[in-house]
Amino acid sequence: MMKNYQLTPTKVAICPICNSKSAKILWSVDSSQAAQHYVTKEADTQRFLNLAAHIKELWKQNTCDIVQCDDCGFCYSNPYIAGDDKFYTLAYERSHYPTWKWEHQLTYEALLHEDSKNFKLLEIGAGDGAFVKGIAPNLTSLENVVCTEFSDYGKEQIQNYGIKCLSEDIREVKAEVFKEYFDVVCMYQVIEHMDRLDTLFESLNWLTKPHAKLFVSVPNPKHVEFSELNGGLMDMPPNHIGRWNKECFERIGKHWDWQVDRFEIEKTDFISGAILFYKYIFWRKCQESGTLANKISQIKNPHLSKLMRLVGIGFYTLKNLSTMKALSSEELGLSQWVLMKKIN
Repeated sequence: MMKNYQLTPTKVAICPICNSKSAKILWSVDSSQAAQHYVTKEADTQRFLNLAAHIKELWKQNTCDIVQCDDCGFCYSNPYIAGDDKFYTLAYERSHYPTWKWEHQLTYEALLHEDSKNFKLLEIGAGDGAFVKGIAPNLTSLENVVCTEFSDYGKEQIQNYGIKCLSEDIREVKAEVFKEYFDVVCMYQVIEHMDRLDTLFESLNWLTKPHAKLFVSVPNPKHVEFSELNGGLMDMPPNHIGRWNKECFERIGKHWDWQVDRFEIEKTDFISGAILFYKYIFWRKCQESGTLANKISQIKNPHLSKLMRLVGIGFYTLKNLSTMKALSSEELGLSQWVLMKKIN
């Protein structure tokens, strides 16, 4: 188990936020190790092999470093390459989407104070529409909302609600009808998956009106670090490829004429946080050949699998009770939320 980061200086990487070449390697991974994070070879050998080969193809090499910029603190994968549709199809079997979340509520409360109740809103990567269903028609009309979502299930759920949904990368949306169209853009747990950040902000500027608002949520880097250094899940590329902080948003915002107006970190919910962390430990152990968790992950019977997973989580919880006190830290909330305003 990794107890500390490598912190090996490197001049190879270029920070996607500030272009600095001064960084330290936190940890490194090869394509097989990355694939094992998502699909263990013991549970599904062929899918694992296909995923490992595709990750290697994405990276155009066999290894990837996770580095931290010495100037702005941005943590990012090097190579800085996001997962594509094929990666997500191989890596995940999505069965559900999150419901109303902490960041949704903060945005909802901020939008309550909008002067106009006729604002036009874009949500990028909208899942099955949990957020927009709470916004429209309560705060603006269904016709004023547009979403992007790649999954067929999510898109269908959004469209069935009466909201327009595009299966397009927002960086490629060039329909003239959307030029300077939106007053509000929302991205919840999305931007940490994305590369080509300059193209993203160039598109956001093209799509939004003057003085538009951008609401973003991302994982809390302190929570990620705690998990990685205490036996929980790693923040594995090419799923998450960027670990954001307030200064990152300020730096990229300044470059593209967006100003950070509010920034908040989710408060720790000790009970739910502890339950999730000990699940993380179990899932991390699933990746290690020969462990109890790895053997449980191979069980095909769904009822027995569910029962044994509960047993496994309990087992690893008892083995790692020493981390319980640290989990009460107020810094370990899951998410960060930022409101950025377009300067002109």
